[in-house]
Amino acid sequence: MNKTKGTIFYSAVALFSLLFIAVAVWINQSYFAGVVNQPIIITMGLCILGLSGFELYKKTFEQRHAVSTAVLCATSIVFLVVIFPGNSYTASEEQLVERLSEEHGEEARPLEVFTSSFTGNERPSVFVTRYYVHSVEAGGEELFYFVNPASGEAIELETADEGPNGE
Repeated sequence: MNKTKGTIFYSAVALFSLLFIAVAVWINQSYFAGVVNQPIIITMGLCILGLSGFELYKKTFEQRHAVSTAVLCATSIVFLVVIFPGNSYTASEEQLVERLSEEHGEEARPLEVFTSSFTGNERPSVFVTRYYVHSVEAGGEELFYFVNPASGEAIELETADEGPNGE
């Protein structure tokens, strides 16, 4: 690979890595409430950026390195698709509301919560480190749930009906 093509290729790879980090973090925060272990995403992007920076610095631009870099970029995209959970925050909320509406025989409705995800005592999966938190009004009461993003399993949280002074 000549120097011009090599410079263009590895500059594009460096741009890809920055775009990869930005898009993956945005997807994690916007659709999955930040439940995926974000340092893994950033580390993958920084490894690709470091590799392209090294190749741009070295300027040897061997064909085999370009092929392995392209494979690494494609693998990182596939890995990203695999590590995101099957249920987005909104989808898990819709499933929970639907289930509670059937159980209570009346329309349940979602309520806003202060935090959309929470770290529990254990991890839902290897790459998913947090649980979704949902607040739903059903049957005349406000219910709180942890939802496992990987499996969709909902766990109802117990809340105290009394005030701070036991009233």
